[in-house]
Amino acid sequence: MLSGARDEADWVKNALRSPAVQVKIKHAVFPGQARIVHDSEEDALARKLVASKYIPRSSDDLTDWSRSSLPVAVDLAATFTLDESVIQ
Repeated sequence: MLSGARDEADWVKNALRSPAVQVKIKHAVFPGQARIVHDSEEDALARKLVASKYIPRSSDDLTDWSRSSLPVAVDLAATFTLDESVIQ
């Protein structure tokens, strides 16, 4: 993920304050740990992946955003749970 407001974004502050997070994809909930990306190779990959997804879809010029944003990663656990509240 990229934060245009860098470490001033509320979601980044929350993730840094409480790095134990959950990522929900459809009915699966994955526990994980949020962290700021410091490794230069991981940083470059994150920017490339996020920029390649959003730049073609946007009418705005996101070039500066993709270069100056703060990369944030979530390391997911290998196990997950199913969200029973949405399964019928």
